[in-house]
Amino acid sequence: MEELLPGQTPQDRPDVVVRVYRAKLFDLHDFLIKKGHLGKVAAWAHVTEFQQRGLPHEHFLLVMEPGSKVRTPDDYDKVIFAELLDPKKYPLLNSLVCKHMMHGPCGDLNPKCACMRDGECRF
Repeated sequence: MEELLPGQTPQDRPDVVVRVYRAKLFDLHDFLIKKGHLGKVAAWAHVTEFQQRGLPHEHFLLVMEPGSKVRTPDDYDKVIFAELLDPKKYPLLNSLVCKHMMHGPCGDLNPKCACMRDGECRF
C-alpha cells in the first residue's frame, strides 16, 4: 500500500500486485516444502493460473513421503479445516468471505444468486 499514489488502488499497479503475490508464493513454497509443515515432501509441482479479472492463483501438487501421507479422517482433520471469521470482531472480512468464497443459497431460496442461469444453478 505504501507504493500507491494518492487515489490509486492496487488494480492501478499490477507491477506491485505481482511482486507481492510472488513474495507470498515463495513464502508458501518455503512453508510447505522446505519447512515441511504438512510433512516431508518427496516431489512437488505447481501452476499459476489467472482468473477472469486477471487475478493469479496457484495449484500445488505435493507428493508426500510414505511416513507423511494423510490416510485417515483424523489425519485430514489435523491439517484441513474451514472456519468463518467472527462477524463481530471482523465484520468486513466475514462479509467478503461470505460474499465471494461461499456458494449459495441458490435456487428457489435465492433466485438472484450470481450462480443462477435461466432459473437453475450453473454449478
